[in-house]
Amino acid sequence: MLNRNQQYLQTQRIRQICAFLSAGGGSLEEMHGFVNEGLEEKGLEPIGLRTLQSCIERLRLGDFDHSKQDLVPRQRSKLFKVIFKHKVYKWSTDTEQPEFGDLDEDERFTLPFLAGILKRFESIPAVQKILYQLPEIFNISEQEMESRSAIFQTGPVLYDPQNPAFESKVIQCVIKILSHIHLGQAIEFNYTSVNTYDNKVENLTMQQVLPLQIRYYEHYYYLTAADLEGKKILNFRIDQIHRLNVVASEDEQGKIRTFDRIQLEQRLKVANTFRDSLGVWIHAEKEKLYDIQISFRKWAASYVKRLRLHPSQRIVSEDKSKQTLVITLKLRLIDESDEKKNILDRNPELSFLLGRFGNDCSVVSATPVR
Repeated sequence: MLNRNQQYLQTQRIRQICAFLSAGGGSLEEMHGFVNEGLEEKGLEPIGLRTLQSCIERLRLGDFDHSKQDLVPRQRSKLFKVIFKHKVYKWSTDTEQPEFGDLDEDERFTLPFLAGILKRFESIPAVQKILYQLPEIFNISEQEMESRSAIFQTGPVLYDPQNPAFESKVIQCVIKILSHIHLGQAIEFNYTSVNTYDNKVENLTMQQVLPLQIRYYEHYYYLTAADLEGKKILNFRIDQIHRLNVVASEDEQGKIRTFDRIQLEQRLKVANTFRDSLGVWIHAEKEKLYDIQISFRKWAASYVKRLRLHPSQRIVSEDKSKQTLVITLKLRLIDESDEKKNILDRNPELSFLLGRFGNDCSVVSATPVR
């Protein structure tokens, strides 16, 4: 049984042999030079002719790390047909070619990058298992995987001083809801509205809904759902669910309510509902779509130039000498009223977004889209 490092070296050698054969093949000496040149480019030691011939035999037997290595030896030995004729090695015309289970050199550090992103969620058992198995699956060395510690995620995190594991429990609740979405099951839970600061029991309401989607926006997880009658779209901030407890909803006969999620999403036009929203705000269909021009200055202009705030974002103009940038966004606005005359008052999410830029941004105009 080869250890992980030996498996990696063998795979790299056989990969070079396959590249040689796929390029048309040639003599053993030509193959030897091609393989060693490829190995040296990867910073690996060259091999002798005896090792090369051993690798050719392993290739023929299918006895190496590839996508079909779980087949029995008799079946593996029929996959990769290397023929030797007139002192030339080449692929047979009716051969398969191996798909390798390891990563190319330019792909190898995508695994530590992924692990670095996932480490925030390593308290979740499934994520723990993924992080543990990644190095073995892809033959990534422990030294390479250690580079994940150089990746940091900064910014707000879900937090409850009374519950140190709060964020993990919120994510577990998200996963539980996803299982109900997959099964097409209605759910129920006790909920405190985001408009209510105190989560005391008397502020709870029982919610019975048809779960459709999970949205992650501005550091919070949201459940997009429909009412039991399937007539309107609703949003719930998942951390506001009482004790993060969600169960399947049953009818009067004790049978779990089920529904067709795809059909319901299409009927309610969920995709269209959020197309003209910055995040999770549900605008009434009667609320008009506007072309909103916004001007940014200095650091704010630099920030927005490389960040798309919404799919509709377009640059209207930029002046490098004055360090200004004007963009346009197509968003819906709440109908104007005596209390809501200002454009930002008519779109709370836009107000929240632009508030971070202070005096370095301003709304220029809002024109109804015909």
